[in-house]
Amino acid sequence: MNHQIAMRVMARCPHCMAPMSGRFSICETCGRIVSGASGLQSRISRSTNIGGSPTMHRARRGAPPGSAMGGRAPPPVPSEIRRRQQAASNRIGGETPRRLIRRSKERRNATVALVLVAVLLFTPAQDPLMEGFDQYFDDIYNLMTPSHEHPVEAEFTFRSTYQFEAGPSTSSSDFMYKLPIPRAQRTSYGFDPVMYGMNDGTTYPSEVIQSVSEMRAGSSSATESIPLSDGAIREKSNAIQLSDGFSQIWWPAVGGSGSEDCQYGRCMIWEGSIPAATQIEIDANPSIVIATLEVEYTIHSYAYSWWQDADLPSNVKGMTGGMGISKSTSGTFADLDNTGISYYTNAFGDVPLFYDRGSSGSDYAIDSESSIVTEVADMIHSSLPPEDQDNVFAFSHAAFIWVRDNIQYADGLALARSGPNCIQAEKGDCDEQSNAWMSIVRTKRVSTWYEMGILGSGDFSQWEAHGWSNIVLPLSEEACNERNIASTSCYIIGVVDVVNNKWLLYTPSVYSNFVQKAEHSADDVDSVYTRIYYGPTMKSFEHAYSTVGTPSIPDGTFMVNWNEGE
Repeated sequence: MNHQIAMRVMARCPHCMAPMSGRFSICETCGRIVSGASGLQSRISRSTNIGGSPTMHRARRGAPPGSAMGGRAPPPVPSEIRRRQQAASNRIGGETPRRLIRRSKERRNATVALVLVAVLLFTPAQDPLMEGFDQYFDDIYNLMTPSHEHPVEAEFTFRSTYQFEAGPSTSSSDFMYKLPIPRAQRTSYGFDPVMYGMNDGTTYPSEVIQSVSEMRAGSSSATESIPLSDGAIREKSNAIQLSDGFSQIWWPAVGGSGSEDCQYGRCMIWEGSIPAATQIEIDANPSIVIATLEVEYTIHSYAYSWWQDADLPSNVKGMTGGMGISKSTSGTFADLDNTGISYYTNAFGDVPLFYDRGSSGSDYAIDSESSIVTEVADMIHSSLPPEDQDNVFAFSHAAFIWVRDNIQYADGLALARSGPNCIQAEKGDCDEQSNAWMSIVRTKRVSTWYEMGILGSGDFSQWEAHGWSNIVLPLSEEACNERNIASTSCYIIGVVDVVNNKWLLYTPSVYSNFVQKAEHSADDVDSVYTRIYYGPTMKSFEHAYSTVGTPSIPDGTFMVNWNEGE
């Protein structure tokens, strides 16, 4: 079977997910700085000889070119200032700054808002008008601030397409791809159906936030059903032969460290060998041969918030106004050693160095011992009011705000920037900024860990590989006593996505396929990145993501504003 298919992934703004031309560093839709598309996909697309070690491009040590920061933490320069500086630098030959170009509706709303502000500021009847319009200022301000739009609930079919391109060659072209098999249900407590154990022996249930009802795979169409249950195993000896005639799929038991093992959890392995051709065959038909795998997932997901004081509509699931966490209900740093949460503190919070990509003890993705990280952490901590300096929620949220506001979104390096390198460079993509934030909060022994998957735009038209974080936060003893929560369950586990401004918020426009567990080693996490192998005669690997059909969004959408310092 000969195919010639060119597949490209459109660059998108990481903040509002709007498609971008790729030429501009400022999003045409929301106006925030964008230096390029996410680098995560390129990192999980590294190639090697089958069974070999992955080729890893090293990040350059030291300060970035032109930087005078050295080893010092960068000052907290407001991102609004940076946006204006960047906009000024983009005015070439009278070109209109791209951040001023908005969709017609947003442009109209912003214009109306500016007119209202002008009337209020410059009319002789200013005082009476100010009194009359005071109640509308929040609405006016929201119209003028960047925001993300998210569905409250969504049901959709998501497709991943993978292609290896080979030939023509007189040698066979071998390839392998390891694709995570998702858990059938991702809940508000990881994968556990219970959120809290109660003092009276009952339980407070968690809620399903992602349900994958079906996974299918095939070469020309997704026809083979992949079982989602944990115990399902299909050995290589019983692999399913695909219709292309030269590839197969199977899903082995979890464990092992070989090229045909699933180190990080359940996975489906796609393996094949595009046959060699004779020189006569090549001369007669020099067409390139492409091996294609299509995988489809049927997903039902929900928005969910763990933040008790979140400003969200009532139809968003979660703990808003109830059993969630906030600054007022947060525990202290001493509470990180309490029974129950101490399991996570020992596994994550007390591990200052995690995932050494250089195998030399010098390039940990999460590094809470680095001087630049500790200086930033100390600065954030000292900036808190005295009454908040022992509050785990207050510090972790302040660190989130600092990274979000002070680290510019930019192309990721082939080897993801570590937390220290991301801070020093003052830029990074999704998992790089997650590395920075997780490094900062771990200086206070707060437990954080990785979650990875595919991020979609609010309208499900664009998709991109994505990485974000989980955090465990202690509730105060007072809050748990008031709610009758047992001391062993006196904490929450929530989702944090820095680059998309999601603090303790999960949204349906993301597909989660890997959540790090306490028992996962750095090698397990690395295998999530390094899951593609192919031989020297293979020309290229391409991927594409798409939505099949029209998603169902039965309960509307909601907005999350991005406000400097909040």
